[in-house]
Amino acid sequence: MADIIDNINMVELEKTENKIKSSGGHLFVEKHINGEFNLSGSPMFTAELGSEKAKFILGADEPGILGGQGVHATPLNYLMMGVMSCFASTVAIQAAKRGIVLKKLKFKGHLYYDIGPVVVESDFPIIKSLKIEVEADQDIKVVLEHSRKACPALYAIMNPIPTEISQV
Repeated sequence: MADIIDNINMVELEKTENKIKSSGGHLFVEKHINGEFNLSGSPMFTAELGSEKAKFILGADEPGILGGQGVHATPLNYLMMGVMSCFASTVAIQAAKRGIVLKKLKFKGHLYYDIGPVVVESDFPIIKSLKIEVEADQDIKVVLEHSRKACPALYAIMNPIPTEISQV
C-alpha cells in the first residue's frame, strides 16, 4: 500500500489505528480554545488556535444585520468551515482506507437558518438544515455513508452534546 493516498499519511493512520485497537477501541483527545469578545471594533471575537506545529489568531464578526461589524467571517462561516473540512478529511480517510485513489474531491455547503430567535426571544429552531454536496471523480456513496457516521464535526451537530456554561 502507498504511504500517501488522497493526501492521507497511511503510515501514521495505521499507527493510530493500532493504538486505538490496543486500547479497547478508544483514543480520547481534548480541544481547548481561549477567546475574547472585543467590546469595540473588528474583529468582534478573537481566539488563538493551535495545531501540532503552529499557533494562529482567528477573528470573527457578526453580520451587519445582527448589529455586527461584518468585516471578518461570521461564527457560522467558521462552523461550516469546521464541519466541511472535518467531513472532507473523513471522506479522504475513509476512501484511502479502502484503497480508493481520488483525483477530485470538492464540497459545497449550504446552511439554512433563522436569525429571528437570535434577536427576538422565541422557541423557534434557529438552524433549519445543513446540506453538503460532494463532487468526486469516482462513485464514493459507500464512503460518504461511512464518513457521515465517522466525522466528529458532523456527529457534534447531529447529536445532542452535554453542554455546560458557567460564569467564572
